[in-house]
Amino acid sequence: MKNRIIYMILAMAVVSCHSGFEKAVTPSLDVTTESQMCFIDDAVVFNIDSDADFISFYSGEDGNAYEYAKKERIYEGNLSLSFSTAFASGAQWKRQLEEDVTERLLRVFWSSDFTGVYNAEAVAAATWNEITALAEFPTSRSDNAKLLSNTTPSGEIDITALAAEGKPVYFAFRYHIETYDAELANARSRASVFNFLINSRAAEVNASSDVVTQAKMGWQMVMSGFENSEKKPENLSSYLWFDCDTGNAVDLECWAISAPVALDNKVNVGCDYAVGIKKFVDEPLKTYTYTYSKPGTYEACFVAANVDHEGVRKEIVKKLQIVVSDHGGAEIVQPDNNGEWN
Repeated sequence: MKNRIIYMILAMAVVSCHSGFEKAVTPSLDVTTESQMCFIDDAVVFNIDSDADFISFYSGEDGNAYEYAKKERIYEGNLSLSFSTAFASGAQWKRQLEEDVTERLLRVFWSSDFTGVYNAEAVAAATWNEITALAEFPTSRSDNAKLLSNTTPSGEIDITALAAEGKPVYFAFRYHIETYDAELANARSRASVFNFLINSRAAEVNASSDVVTQAKMGWQMVMSGFENSEKKPENLSSYLWFDCDTGNAVDLECWAISAPVALDNKVNVGCDYAVGIKKFVDEPLKTYTYTYSKPGTYEACFVAANVDHEGVRKEIVKKLQIVVSDHGGAEIVQPDNNGEWN
C-alpha cells in the first residue's frame, strides 16, 4: 500500500511537469530565408527555429498585416442610397411613367436645411433636392404592394457628394394623389417603399457597411387633405405604406420624412488576423512556404507564442522585409541577324 501511494505521488509529479500547467515563458524564434527578394508566384521558403507552442504568420499584404493586428482598418467608401417600391389599385400609378417627374405619383428628395419640425409649414420652407429621376420604379401595377417580392429595386443612387457638407441630411418620399374624377377614371393608387438603405462601399477592399436601414430612418408623416380619410399613409415596421380612400374628393399629399441622417462614408473592416501555421499539438515547425501574387515590398511577420493554463501569453515577433518583383517571367530572345538582343 505504501509503495502504491509513493507511485501515485511520483506519477502526479510527472504529469504536473508535462500537462501544460507550467507558467508561460517567452519562446525562442529565429526566421531566415535564402533571399528577401523574389518574383511573383515564386515560393518564398522561410526557415524557422523556434520552441514555441504556437506560431502564426502575417504576409504583410492588405488584410494580413501585423501592423493592423490590433488596429482597425478604416477605408473611405462611396455612399449609395437604394430602396424598392410597388404600386397597387387604381389608375394613378401610371403617372409614375411620366417624363416630367413633377407629375409622378411618388417622388424622392433630400434636404440639408429642413428644420426637423414635421409640419406643412416647415416642409414648404425647406429646400428639397429631387433625386426621383435617378431611381427605377415599377412599370406595371402589382396585385399586392405589401409583399417585398412584388417590388421593384431602385438601383443604387450615388450620394457620396452629400457627405462633403458634413451636415445631417433628411430624406423624403412625396406621395401625391389627384382629386378623383369619374370621367377620367383616375381612381387612387397605393404605393409602398421597402428596404430603404444607405450604404458605404470601399471598392478597393470589396467591403461595405450599412450607414442606416429603413427601420432606423425614423420616418414621420406630414399629410395634407387626409383630414376626413379613413385610410391614411402609415410607417409600418418594415415598409412605408401610402394609402387613401377610394373616392377622394380633394388632392391628397403625404410627405414621409426621415430623421436627420449623419452620412458617414467610413468602412471599418476590423483588424487583420494572422494565419496559424503551428498548433500546440504539432511537431516543431522547420519551414514555412508562401507565394506572393503581386509585386511590392511586404513586411512578413512571424509571431511565436506560449500560453499557460491561466491564459497568460508570452510571445516574440520576427519581421522580414520581402521585395517582390513582377519581372521574373521575362523571356529572353536570342539576337537577330544584326546581332541585336530582343
